[in-house]
Amino acid sequence: MRARGWALWIALLIVLLAFALRLHKLDAQSLWYDEGNSARIAERSVQLILEGAAGDIHPPLYYLLLKVWRLGAGGSEMALRSLSAFASVLTVAVIFAWGSKARQHVGAAAALLLAASPFSVYYAQEARMYALLALWAALSTWAWANVRQRMGGFDALFVLSTAAGLYTHYAYPFVIAAQALGTLLGARCARAGLARLARFGLLGVGALVLFAPWLPVALRQLGGWDVARERVGAFDALLTLARTLVVGRTLPAAQSAVPLVLWLGAAALGALSAERKGGMRAQGVALLFVPAALLVGLGAYREAYLKFVLVSVAPLCLLSALGASNVAVRLAHPWAQRGAMLLGTAALVVSVLPALRNLYDDPTYARDDYRGLQRWIAARARPDDAVLFLAPNQWEVYTYYQGNDRNLYPLRYRPERYDQVAQQLEAITAAHPRLFVIYYGEREADPEGWYEQWLNANAFKAHEHWVGNVRVAVYGSSQLALQTLDLKTPIRFGEAIALVGAHVGRPPWRAGDVLPLELHWQALTPIPRRYKVFVHVGEPNAPPKAQFDSEPRHGNVPTSAWQPDAVVVDRRGVWLEGVSPGETIAVFLGLYDADTGVRLPIASAPAEEGRLPLFTIRVAP
Repeated sequence: MRARGWALWIALLIVLLAFALRLHKLDAQSLWYDEGNSARIAERSVQLILEGAAGDIHPPLYYLLLKVWRLGAGGSEMALRSLSAFASVLTVAVIFAWGSKARQHVGAAAALLLAASPFSVYYAQEARMYALLALWAALSTWAWANVRQRMGGFDALFVLSTAAGLYTHYAYPFVIAAQALGTLLGARCARAGLARLARFGLLGVGALVLFAPWLPVALRQLGGWDVARERVGAFDALLTLARTLVVGRTLPAAQSAVPLVLWLGAAALGALSAERKGGMRAQGVALLFVPAALLVGLGAYREAYLKFVLVSVAPLCLLSALGASNVAVRLAHPWAQRGAMLLGTAALVVSVLPALRNLYDDPTYARDDYRGLQRWIAARARPDDAVLFLAPNQWEVYTYYQGNDRNLYPLRYRPERYDQVAQQLEAITAAHPRLFVIYYGEREADPEGWYEQWLNANAFKAHEHWVGNVRVAVYGSSQLALQTLDLKTPIRFGEAIALVGAHVGRPPWRAGDVLPLELHWQALTPIPRRYKVFVHVGEPNAPPKAQFDSEPRHGNVPTSAWQPDAVVVDRRGVWLEGVSPGETIAVFLGLYDADTGVRLPIASAPAEEGRLPLFTIRVAP
């Protein structure tokens, strides 16, 4: 009884540690776009949540639970993410109970390893369904390990948690396949294994009956799911999956070798042990390997789908704890066994602490900062500016931070007819003088790059920068009025490029405006190299106050592709952010080698260090 009391105290301390690690800096990072989708869906009615999930690629249970959770906890970043944190802590408690069926110190060690797992903590701090998916996997596997010949509460728990897993994510069948294989591997003989598998199938039918109302939707969604496969060899994919399971996504590959060897070595010792209690070894081995093997074997491996194997973190911790225990019990003295077990577990935990530190503090591994992006745009946007989104779910997270959808335009995902898209863009640019365009995942959202090509050809791009994996660009409207600049004669840059025409925006110009330019270039001879065009605004012989550099047509028509005598129309802009009202400044133009940065000489007009003074502007007061 005394030993059981100590075990409960240890379990409580580990659960508290798990809570602390998952709540630490829970709202320090912005919601990223998938989390924004969760936040906005949870605001809807139950009927709309079901309808939205039916049109998405995720079942509805997580969104329904988040709606209920939000009613009590609120809609802040911390509140929305705390549901995942709570689910992850419950998973730690489940693993403690499961591991304790073998030996109590195995349960404690496994729970401690899971509490400190960087991969588990990462998704415990995300307002998505993956921590909940891992909970159902652990809970159903633990329940199945406790099922006996007579029907009882564990049978019902297995059926309910399996159905919940199916309603949470379509990757849950990977878990069911692993449990079935583990059932066969853990049987003492073939006959017992088949009998046990028959019981598993019967309970699985019960879970499927509960899932039946959603099954037609699931089959339709999965049948139309177009997986963009990545060309990665099986060995490299499995190595990446193993590294992710051990250290998560916040440690460079070069620094993950030691923890990878320690954890996989301990797990291998656990897998090779003779332990059978609770089906730990067989179920742990199956649940560790089957999801990864199916992901790679079915050709569905993508870096974005690494989170699907979060269900394998708990069995990895169980097997690692079991492996450390099997080494420790070989020592003669009980205190030596305890010491060896403690040291082994501590070594595993310490090996992943750098990944945890990076998760909390290193901005390299932070989620995309939509909070900062929205604030950046809000600080610069005028009431008549527009924000365009070239990816699904961007609108949701942006409106979470903006609080409304005024002048926000989510563009069509993978448009089938570009004539309709052109009409949409023409209408937007006609109504708004400046556009803030947010690009993300263009390869999937717009595989042919049509949106950006249209904007580069018709509007006036004046700025571009990255916010994590998100690219934001600023354009002047395609409707900005232009006037012709009298060049007298073509102006030659180097030996092969001539400026044969130029059109500039009509005044007045205010600070913060996009100053539009339409440049007409001509190749005099074939051009072997790629050159960038720069536009500077400022004083002569002084650093520019505003500038924008890019290849012609912003990379869509590089100089190396120009044909002799053909005229290339290059629309671009300069964002007059760094200028002051009332000042008079010059606009300079030039080209430089994209690789070396060396400017082309300007032979046919007065120039200053490779900069051609085009004209002078006065900024309106």
